[in-house]
Amino acid sequence: MYRVAVCYGEPTDPAAFDEYYSKTHTPIALTIPGLARFTAGKCEAPGGAPAPYYMVANLYFDTEADLQKALTSPEMAKAGKDVANFATGGATIFTQEEEVILG
Repeated sequence: MYRVAVCYGEPTDPAAFDEYYSKTHTPIALTIPGLARFTAGKCEAPGGAPAPYYMVANLYFDTEADLQKALTSPEMAKAGKDVANFATGGATIFTQEEEVILG
């Protein structure tokens, strides 16, 4: 499985981030071609230390070809451009071939 991970820094207004992400950005991301799975979750560090990210979203693709098609699609470009509209804490984005070790 292949994925695009988006790691969001702490936003200046978490409530505004959450609302925009759920009501505006998520519907845009769901249009990305070849998307097989989409997860998102807020981060917490063990022991109460500050987490390095506010939230991490993962977009999964079944094949490398699906990933490459998605990365060059107008839908992915639209989603990428939209990040600037709400991610006031910045975003780190990377791709990964994910190997399932257990499960």
